[in-house]
Amino acid sequence: MTSSLAKEDKKYTYAVLIKRIGAMIRNGELQPGSKLPPERKLAETFGVSRSSLRQAFQALAERGVIESRQGDGTYLLTAIETPLSTDAIADAINEQSGLLHEVLEFRRLVEPQLAVLAAQRISAEGIDRLKILVCDQQRALTVGREADGFDAEFHLVLAESTGNRVIVRVMAAIQSIVNESRSVWLQTNERRLASMEGHLRIIDALATRNASAAGLAMERHIAEIERHIFGEQQKTSQQVAQEGPGGTIRPSKSNTSE
Repeated sequence: MTSSLAKEDKKYTYAVLIKRIGAMIRNGELQPGSKLPPERKLAETFGVSRSSLRQAFQALAERGVIESRQGDGTYLLTAIETPLSTDAIADAINEQSGLLHEVLEFRRLVEPQLAVLAAQRISAEGIDRLKILVCDQQRALTVGREADGFDAEFHLVLAESTGNRVIVRVMAAIQSIVNESRSVWLQTNERRLASMEGHLRIIDALATRNASAAGLAMERHIAEIERHIFGEQQKTSQQVAQEGPGGTIRPSKSNTSE
C-alpha cells in the first residue's frame, strides 16, 4: 500500500514537472537551448522536493530533453512533446531509484568491511595517496570544478589498500555500477562537501589503525550519501553511528562493561 502511494506521488511530481516546463515553453519563457532556473527556485515553483526534482531531471536527461553542464547549470535541449509519457518517465525514475537503493545497499554491505581490512593493512604510502586525493577534491570544489572523479578514485585506492587482489578486481569491475550513486544529477555542493568530510573521517581512522572506527566512518559516509540522494527519511549519520554493520543497535557505553 505504501509503495503504491509512493509511486503515485512520484507520478504526480513528474506530471507537475513536465506540465510546468511545457507551459514555460508555450509561454516563451523557455526555448530549446535555454538555461533553466536554479534548482532551488524550480523546486519551490513546482512545489516539489529538490530530491524529487533531481531524480526527475535525470529521467528527462536520459531522454535527451535536458542537459546538465558542469558549473553552468541545466539547459533545455528540446521541447517536451505529447508522446513523452508522464507514466513512462515515472516508471523510468522508479526503476532508477530502485537501482540506486540496491547500489547503496551493496555499498553498505561491502565497503565498511573493506575499510576495516584496509585499516589493518594500509601502508603509509597508501594513506598519503588518500590524503592527496582529498586535497585534490577540496581544490576542485573550491574553484567549482567537477570533483566526482576524485571520489571514485578514493574508494578504489582504499580497495587496493586491503592488499586483496580479488577485492581490487571486483571493485574495479563494478565501478560503472557503483558510479550510478555518483551521477551528476544526484550531486549538490552540500553532498560534495559531505563526501570530502566523510573521506577525512575515514583517513583519520586509517591513520590510527583503528579498524572498527574505519568501518563506522564508512557506514556514516554511505548514510550521508543516502540522505543527500533520497532525503531526510533515510537514517541519519547519528543513527548509523549507533548501529553495527548488520543494522543492530550497538549498546551505549553505559550498558557495556569496561
